[in-house]
Amino acid sequence: MSTNRTISIIKKIKDSEFATLRIKDTYSEPIDIDCIFKEYEPPSFFLVFPPDTFPADLDAGKKCTVSIKSEEDPVVFTTVITRQQGDRTLEMKAVDTVDPISLREYFRVFFQTTITASYEPSHLDSKEKAWTMKGDSVDLSGTGVLVIFPKEPLNKHNIFLDFDLPATGKSVHCIARIVRTKRIRKSRYQVALHFEHITRKHRDLIITACLQEQRKQLRERMESSNS
Repeated sequence: MSTNRTISIIKKIKDSEFATLRIKDTYSEPIDIDCIFKEYEPPSFFLVFPPDTFPADLDAGKKCTVSIKSEEDPVVFTTVITRQQGDRTLEMKAVDTVDPISLREYFRVFFQTTITASYEPSHLDSKEKAWTMKGDSVDLSGTGVLVIFPKEPLNKHNIFLDFDLPATGKSVHCIARIVRTKRIRKSRYQVALHFEHITRKHRDLIITACLQEQRKQLRERMESSNS
């Protein structure tokens, strides 16, 4: 049952804030999908998705989590799906808030670094081909990264990622899978990757770098507005 505190928090969220819906796929692996929060009657609210990103096989009553990227304090709710409206909107009902410690992995920030993605077939006689390509990150979080690649990756699973975190002087190595791919123009593909296998140490390095980058960007915005 939704608490008065949960309802109070929802009432304070601005309409059209950026949000992320986290659901589990058929293998019980988490998938994060970006969307927009729209006001309704607390503890209920709507999530509106960009075209062609609406998650499949979502039934009423299904439990999931929703993170709201508020300009003030981001928050994560445990929710249930009430109903689907059209092909881009879900009505949700917040049940409770998630422990603030869990917010760190949801936090996403504009972050630029070179991403090296590669794939190696698991069997020598496999018809799949090994490949490597480099791309530029758009944003980064403890759970995944959005990258611009010059080509569409040939595989969606077991993709090795290597990238540096410039401000920390550290490097990250992990295995990811592709959540979605969008061709934005010739020779440019926007690819969202979810970290499937990553050590706690490397995830913490990413979160630390994201928080540092957020503070840097906030400081730059404040200096710009005061100049």
